[in-house]
Amino acid sequence: MSENLMARFREIFERAKEKIPEIGSWNKVYQFIIEDDGEFYVEIRGGEARIVEGRHESPIATIQAKRETLDKILAGELDAMKAFMTRQLKITGNVFDTMNLKKIIDHGVKG
Repeated sequence: MSENLMARFREIFERAKEKIPEIGSWNKVYQFIIEDDGEFYVEIRGGEARIVEGRHESPIATIQAKRETLDKILAGELDAMKAFMTRQLKITGNVFDTMNLKKIIDHGVKG
């Protein structure tokens, strides 16, 4: 698993949390399965994010994509909704709650 990808997500989260006040009340875990690069999860609790390599036992949603797709989303080159609609990004679990994750990415990438 690439530390670079996890570090990039941390940067995005740190920028976004300043712009999303309600993030302080969230208690959510998102699992990422990178088809060609491993797994990690993002646990958001009390306004902080813990990014951990491996698999969480009960994530709210699981996001699966190729590394290239996730890199483009985190660089602001590909919209996550477009990636989902074109099946470059697969989501299982609470698909609607992943809109909160998209909000973090959108605010953090543009920040």
